[in-house]
Amino acid sequence: MHGPRPQPHAGPPTGPARAHPVDGWPSPGAPGVAVLRPAAGPSAYLRYAAVWAPLVGLQFVVVLLLGAILFENIAPGTGTAAGVVCGLVAAGAATAFLFGRTRRMLTGTTVLVSPVGVELADTQGFRVRLRWRDVTGVGRVVDRQAPGAAVGRIGVPGGARVSAPVVRSHGLIGWGERVVPDTVPPALRRQLVAQPRDPRTGLVPVAVSFLAAGPADPSNPLLSQTHHFRPDLFA
Repeated sequence: MHGPRPQPHAGPPTGPARAHPVDGWPSPGAPGVAVLRPAAGPSAYLRYAAVWAPLVGLQFVVVLLLGAILFENIAPGTGTAAGVVCGLVAAGAATAFLFGRTRRMLTGTTVLVSPVGVELADTQGFRVRLRWRDVTGVGRVVDRQAPGAAVGRIGVPGGARVSAPVVRSHGLIGWGERVVPDTVPPALRRQLVAQPRDPRTGLVPVAVSFLAAGPADPSNPLLSQTHHFRPDLFA
């Protein structure tokens, strides 16, 4: 009934937005299809900065201690000052890296909303397709943004136990299709493969955060589209 489905081991798609229809899903330029993106204002960066802060702080402390020990052995009396400088440099480099990663995520994520359902794709190669008829609810989901273990704007219902900082938000939850790029860390791949499947359709549990399609307020366009296509979810 659903046609061929992407498998978890499939490679990344050619781009974050499709150019042609696929498996009953309309193309981005078709009538009734909305192309949405995350809000990329200061509040979005601050939201992720709050997630980075413990990582950056830990890196600062570790490098400070190592630098202090090293320089104290080389030039006694300079350890503390040199350690602070090393820690600040390391923290600054980590912040710049994470800022760039978040910028790519915010500008490269695309959400297509149509009468068929919701599709999400990001620059890392993840893709989720969730038909309106297969949405089971609106609830808590997670957005990942962590060094070496991020999955862009793709969540799982209730959050997955992966060692990665997450931003929790609300979004659509249901049974859908998911493409996972070859570059995903092995631990996360094993976790995704181990998730249950609908015995009738073979679909997997997926979620799409409202933050992937706009600001975190009532004006969010994906939230408005959900009210339009599935008002029963808010009854």
